[in-house]
Amino acid sequence: MKIAMLLLAMTLSASVSAQTQSVDEVALKATTPNIPNVINSPHDVQSYVGDTTGGTSWDRPFADGTCCSGLGPVVLHQEQFTISANDTCNVRSVQNGWDGYLFLYAPSFDPLNQTVNFVAGDDDGAGGIGTSDIDGVALTAGTTYQVIMTGFQAGDAGTFTNTITCPVANVTIGAGAPFVPAAQLPTLSQNALLALGLLIGLIGFVAIRRRA
Repeated sequence: MKIAMLLLAMTLSASVSAQTQSVDEVALKATTPNIPNVINSPHDVQSYVGDTTGGTSWDRPFADGTCCSGLGPVVLHQEQFTISANDTCNVRSVQNGWDGYLFLYAPSFDPLNQTVNFVAGDDDGAGGIGTSDIDGVALTAGTTYQVIMTGFQAGDAGTFTNTITCPVANVTIGAGAPFVPAAQLPTLSQNALLALGLLIGLIGFVAIRRRA
């Protein structure tokens, strides 16, 4: 029984390994690049810069969200954003001298569960290697989206600029709750302060007389 289970486990492992090796990601780079989704009159364009160097290591999925690439592990940078209205937006990246990979998750991201909450992914954008474009992605207002910038293969890391463009919605990048100003203490006028001082003095005088 134990031998049979061991053989079954080895067979499954070999099958998964073969499936991973059957995806020639380098060869896929020679295919036709993405057709850009042009937004001629964007309502909002928000950009941020980052650096994946020294980031969390993970085995990234493929662009379709299936798992996982055998070219890693690679390091990642994570940022989040929300939009103000349902919209179809572009999320694009330009890497500075390295080969990146762009992913979108919602509402949360777990590098150990790569297929969970996956929305979209892209290796090389319309600009070729060093760019990544997730174009024409349908986004929902109020949902927190996680932008994962990572490398194509082990050793690919560095700085980048990511840009989110929406034709209708406002884009808010970053974490944290809405700012709530600190409560302000009420202020008293000069006459009110004088009256308060006289009242305190009177209370003190009465207390002294009673003790006497």
